[in-house]
Amino acid sequence: MKALNVLLFDGFTTMDALGPAEALSRALDDGRKCYEIEYFSTTGGLVGSSTSAKIWTRKLDEMAKFDLLLVPGGFAARKLAHEGEVIAILGELARRHEHVITACTGSVLLAKTGLLDGMEATSNKLSWQWATSEAPSVRWIRAARWCVSGKFYTGSGVSAGIDEALGFIVDMHGLDEVQRIAQAMEYVWNSDKNADLF
Repeated sequence: MKALNVLLFDGFTTMDALGPAEALSRALDDGRKCYEIEYFSTTGGLVGSSTSAKIWTRKLDEMAKFDLLLVPGGFAARKLAHEGEVIAILGELARRHEHVITACTGSVLLAKTGLLDGMEATSNKLSWQWATSEAPSVRWIRAARWCVSGKFYTGSGVSAGIDEALGFIVDMHGLDEVQRIAQAMEYVWNSDKNADLF
């Protein structure tokens, strides 16, 4: 079973993290779960979300497997984008992981590491001006619901994280698996990554 490591910070947007985690938690291979989900933060302990949900996290040095990293966004990302130590840690984690998924303005945090320079990426359309100004070396694609650039997946705002996670599952496990998951979740999947309705 592969690890889905979710990197949390105080004030993260709840659905950015838990929406993709829900979809990925349902992925099966021969009836067995594909991903074991663990939550991490720089300090460990309880981390509060935008909806005051509190999630218990482990410290980053307890991370043992580096398969898939999920980075949510939220208004708190605007402050984090300028915290050099946090960005350096994220850069190291992103380099080590086989794949990285960002939801919403989590893409800006990843972009601040320099790893998206020259690559296509997207972000929350309501925060578009801020996002693109923070990382002008990224090839920002406004029309995209989500972008895939090598091992990096970046998604638009909030609910797009679920669409993006399902897109990742298609790439890794096939369309039939996504159709099964979407049916079980009673979710209407926006399957065209190049067309954001917002």
